[in-house]
Amino acid sequence: MPTRIPIIIWRKQEVLRWIEEDGDGVPTRAIKHFSAKGWKLDGGSRRPLSGAMEEALYDEVVAKRLKKEKVTRAWIGHMARVIFACQGTTSASPDGFMASPHWITGFMRRYGLSLRRRTNLTTLSDDKLVDRAVSYMTFLQSAKPTMDLHRTILMDETAVYFEDARNQTVDIIGSRHVVVRSTGFSSMRITAVLAVTATGKKLPPLLIWKGKALPSFDKIGGVYVAHQPRAEAPRLGLHARAHLQGGEG
Repeated sequence: MPTRIPIIIWRKQEVLRWIEEDGDGVPTRAIKHFSAKGWKLDGGSRRPLSGAMEEALYDEVVAKRLKKEKVTRAWIGHMARVIFACQGTTSASPDGFMASPHWITGFMRRYGLSLRRRTNLTTLSDDKLVDRAVSYMTFLQSAKPTMDLHRTILMDETAVYFEDARNQTVDIIGSRHVVVRSTGFSSMRITAVLAVTATGKKLPPLLIWKGKALPSFDKIGGVYVAHQPRAEAPRLGLHARAHLQGGEG
C-alpha cells in the first residue's frame, strides 16, 4: 500500500495546459484559479500507513481499558509493530515501520485518545466542590481571630502504595472517570503525614504502618513512626497530639 495517494493524471494535464494557455506560463497563477473552482489536493498529504492495522490497534486499546488495565504510549508503539508484522503488509517491510513517537501522537489524535490521569470515582461535581470550599473558608475566617498560630498544625495525609506507581493511562478523550485496575497489592501501603505550623515552621514527618494489633508510637531518626491496625491517621489527630504534647509546635 503506497503511503501517498497519487493525483489523477487528467487533473495534472489540465493544470499544465491552463498555465501554458491562460496563465502566461506563471505556475503560481493557477493556485487562485483552481482554488476558485474548488479543486483540492485530496490525496496529496500523507495518510495512515495501514487503516486495518490502526483499527485493530484501537480495538486492543479499548479492550485493555475495558479491563481497567493501563495503556501507555510505549505499549501502543509495541502493539502497533506487532500487529503490522502479523498482518504481513506487502507494501513496506515491517522493519521499516518503527512506530515513532510522532506516529503514536498522530494515531492517538486520529482515534480521540489522550494521556489521562486516574480519577477518583467519588469526584465531586463543580457545584458541590464550590459549596464545600465556601463553607470551609467561612468557618476559617470566623475561627482565625482565636487561633494560636504556633499551635495550629496543617497536615496532609498521603498513602504510599506498594504497587505500580504510574497514575496515568491512555484513554478516550472526554471520559469523566478513568479507572485503573489494582495489581492486588493495594492494601500494602504506608501512610505518610507531612505537617507545618500556621507560622510556617516545618515539623517532623509521620509514617504509619499497618500490622500491629496494639498501637505503638516512636520517634526514629527525627521521624515519627506509628504502628496500628489501620494504616491511616484518624482525622490526623495522632500527628497533632504528638507535636503538641512533645513541644514541637
